[in-house]
Amino acid sequence: MAQKPFRIGVNMAGAVSAGAYTAGVLDFLIEALDDWYDAKEKFSKGQGNPVPMHDISLDVFSGASAGGMCAAIASVMVQGEFAHIHDTSLKNTTNRFYESWVNKIDIRELLKQEDLKDGGPVASLLDCTIIDEIAEFALQPGTPKKRVYISPNLTLFLTLTNLTGIPYALDDNGPVEESTLYYPDRLRFETVRPGNPTTTPVAKPLPLGRPDQGAWGLLRETAKATGAFPIFLAPRMLEREKLDYQRPMWQSVNPAANQNAPAILPAGWKTIPEMFNTINVDGGVMDNDPFDLAHDYLASFSSRPEDAQKNQNPRDPIEAEAAVLTVVPFPSSGTPNFSPNFVDSAAVPAALGSLVSAVIAQSRFFGESLALIAQGSGFSRFTIAPSDDSLPPGVPSLQCASLGAFGGFFERKFRAHDYLLGRRNCQLFLQKHFVLPARNPIMKDALGTLDGKQSDVIGKFKVSPPKGGGALQNEPWLPLIPLCSKAVTGEAPKPPRAQIGEFAVSEVVTLIYERARAVIPALGKDIAAWPIRAGIDNIVNLIGLLGLGKNKLTEYLLAQLNDQANSSPSVH
Repeated sequence: MAQKPFRIGVNMAGAVSAGAYTAGVLDFLIEALDDWYDAKEKFSKGQGNPVPMHDISLDVFSGASAGGMCAAIASVMVQGEFAHIHDTSLKNTTNRFYESWVNKIDIRELLKQEDLKDGGPVASLLDCTIIDEIAEFALQPGTPKKRVYISPNLTLFLTLTNLTGIPYALDDNGPVEESTLYYPDRLRFETVRPGNPTTTPVAKPLPLGRPDQGAWGLLRETAKATGAFPIFLAPRMLEREKLDYQRPMWQSVNPAANQNAPAILPAGWKTIPEMFNTINVDGGVMDNDPFDLAHDYLASFSSRPEDAQKNQNPRDPIEAEAAVLTVVPFPSSGTPNFSPNFVDSAAVPAALGSLVSAVIAQSRFFGESLALIAQGSGFSRFTIAPSDDSLPPGVPSLQCASLGAFGGFFERKFRAHDYLLGRRNCQLFLQKHFVLPARNPIMKDALGTLDGKQSDVIGKFKVSPPKGGGALQNEPWLPLIPLCSKAVTGEAPKPPRAQIGEFAVSEVVTLIYERARAVIPALGKDIAAWPIRAGIDNIVNLIGLLGLGKNKLTEYLLAQLNDQANSSPSVH
């Protein structure tokens, strides 16, 4: 009889250039799982030492913005072979996490002018050609590798901000004539064997090893759409099905939780075809931390029907059977000012900045989840966030944190640092935090298969009980993903901090001015009011005068990129 697995979802919040950190976390997570399952297989064949023999099922990824792009790449990576990165000087590796987030993305690519050659309207301040190239490179499934810990129906949720909007009416035929558009959106994908359907009509099929079939092309476009940071990166058009909206996007993805909720179709659907196009930008604008999508998906498979109906995964360490791991490069933080200067705070620039920060912070706030994580009392949800205790107070752990988290695009070494820090933090998380008591039924049943080797396994792998262990503090606890071989048990090194030089910044500043000189006139073509156009023409002329302002911009960027103690990212 097959053992019941502990089911896992991985949720990835927005990050901009710190997607490199999330990519590093995922790299180590998969390496640790591969290593442990190899050790399990060897022991089962009588060729190795005993190890914990419980099972894991990686069931769902969810992500927004840069986290959504990482989630999309992960859905491809877990299906095939790739090298794990310990040396960030390497180039042209088989690791698409690393190649996409460390080697390929760069501000110099984003400041090119390939997107302006056709003379059409300007879609973004930055050139997104490299984004297209990375999506084409990273989201091509290769020859499948069987990983028994990956669900055969691995599900992927990517959030979107649908600027087209979905129409909803208060009352189709009633006396109140009120309708609105709903903008938070998402797409759901599912891996399948070629020729097989998905488990739900709403999920788009990703046939394993068949890049020319199913929804792989749609996944590439959706990954670009969820990361389309407004204004800076180009919006994306996605073809959608009316079926995708059979239930409102605000309802849970857990069918059991929706048993008493009516399916609502707005009056506007009467004029909308079965297939239609939508314009989409960064999913983080509306939902920067889609924890609920992964959580609710896992809850729908709860072994206890009452928990599924309550939309809850068991939280007690003895009963826990599923958990969401959320990778948060920039956890929400902030200190309120209870004595603000009203005149300064109410000024348009300050008020606009406060509004943007408030919207972003609120898009990633989940009060109940935050309380359970802080108390350590919920074993169905965990967080992996940047940590480097060797730094002085006030200095962000991530080197990509500067310039509102765009700083990592300026320097490859910043991205490499954050990638390795993600690996290191994931290792620490698996060793000390992602644990359950040996008395948990999933752990206990697996220990019972060891034929007298239980005490050996407990003696070698037991860990200290975490905060929130309660009455179980004196019992043995075991890691849910044990670290077995020297490849993953040796302490991941602290990545060296990097600096960016003045020459490199001055090169980027030149590219910024060249991009501005090309973009501003193109924007001007779309502005009908001649006084405004005249002003734009004057700006272009000023930019062209002997590089006016370049030195000051270089000095500013150098200070921001290298003095990261002053950074305060508020990002998607």
